Parts: sequence; structure tokens; C-alpha cells
Amino acid sequence: MERIHSHLLWIGLACHFIGFDTLFMQAWRIREPVMWLTEYLTGNRKTYGMNKIGGVARDLPADAMERILPVIDKIEAEAVRVVDAILEDSSLRARLEGVGILSTEDARAYCVIGPTARGSSLDIDARRDHPFAAYDELDFEVCVEKGCDIWARTLVRIRELLESIKMTRQALKQMPDGPVMADFGEIKPYQIGVSSVEAPRGEVHHYAVTGPGNRPFRWRVRAPSYNNLQSIPAMLRGAVIADAPISVGSLDPCFSCTERMSVIDVDSGEVKVYKREELLARKKL
Repeated sequence: MERIHSHLLWIGLACHFIGFDTLFMQAWRIREPVMWLTEYLTGNRKTYGMNKIGGVARDLPADAMERILPVIDKIEAEAVRVVDAILEDSSLRARLEGVGILSTEDARAYCVIGPTARGSSLDIDARRDHPFAAYDELDFEVCVEKGCDIWARTLVRIRELLESIKMTRQALKQMPDGPVMADFGEIKPYQIGVSSVEAPRGEVHHYAVTGPGNRPFRWRVRAPSYNNLQSIPAMLRGAVIADAPISVGSLDPCFSCTERMSVIDVDSGEVKVYKREELLARKKL
């Protein structure tokens, strides 16, 4: 569900960047019922708060199948019409094809991930390569394109959008009965855990250290935008200024994900974001 809404959001924004506002509004209109469904399932449109140590916060409602499947069917039918409009628009293709080139070699050198990598012919996906949750029980295709341009990255997201709808149906129909939380006691402090999951923009890596009293001692996350944004110089090399917005936008960047460290004074509430030079200076102390 998260991938469906995220890719629809991106399709709309990408169209807006190049002045195709009709398709922008259509993509966001189709996306809205997905947001209603996530609110129905979790209580929130975003920042769902469902994952907990040992499982999930709550089970699916009893009428989940009856509520979700008809909406998914309608979303699919309308999304296919948007996809057809994109694929059949020769002007749109001319605007995106051969623009924002990120060669396979550059994509590998910059360690890009997610749809950005798969649009440059890198066949990687943590859901298949390092299965987590129930992905090893689902049948899905890793969508890879060889164009290495914005058009290829668009095709990857379009294919993933439709693939995610199929996966949602599979997950609902194969949902097992049973508890949604595992039993566990005291977790030893200072144990290290690392995980990688495939978010809509690419791999998200979490590093955690347990602390006393079943509380976290340290936690760090690396979001996919931190990797993907490094490729912008290669993508914009030799380009015209008019191609910059859609080239950067083709990464589906989250700029807030690239802030590396904030320190909050627990007494005053003051928040300080350290600059690179300040962190390096503290490292030398």
C-alpha cells in the first residue's frame, strides 16, 4: 500500500515538473483512496505506527478483505488508464527519453538504490535479495529497465505500481491466522541489530543497539535519498537548465532524509543540527 501511494505521488509530481498538470491531478485523485485505506488499517494516513518489536500493533479488521479489494480493483483500473496516457504520449516520452542520463557504471559507482538503480539496469531489490517480512512467500517481479534515463526510471515506477497492486491481493489472500505479536522477555542490553528493507525509494538500513530496561540505546537509519542524491552531478553533466528540475525529481528525493544529526537539549528543548565541519572538529577532540 505504501509503494502504491508513493509511486502515484511521484508520477503526479513528475508530471507537474514538466507542466502536465492534468495528469498530475489525476494521479493524486487516484492516490487518495489509498490514503483512506491506510487510515482505515492503521489509524493514520502516514507514519502508520504499526510495527512494534515482536510484531505489529494490531491485526487487520475482520472486514479487511471486503473493504480493501474493491478499492484496489478500482485503483488498478484507473491507474492503468493513467499509465496508458503516459506511454501513449509521444511528447512526454520525447521530453524524458535521453534526459537525466545515469549510466549503469555511474549508478554502480555512486551506489544508487531502488528505482533509480533499477532504471539504470542494476537488478537489485532487498525484497528478493534479502527477504524480510513475508516477501519470500509472495510472487513478484523485480522491475528493471535499461534506458538509464528519466523515461526508464518512469517505466520502473509504473511497473512497480501495478506489481504492488498484485502483491497486495496476494498478501491479503495468503494472510495466516494467529497472533500478531511474538512473546519475548527481557532483551539483553548492548546487542547490535542491523536490517535492510526495500522502501519505495530504495533500501533503508537501520542500525540499533539495545539498552537496559528493554529500551533502545542507539539507533541510526540511512534512507535511500542519501545515496541517490550523490548521483546528481553525473546526471546533470552537460544538461540544460530546463532539465534540472525533472532530473532531480526523477530520484523522488526526500531532502529531510539527508540530515545526518540533530541534538536536542532536554532541558531547554533547543535543537541544533551539526554541520560537517563541526562534526569533523568534534571527531578530532
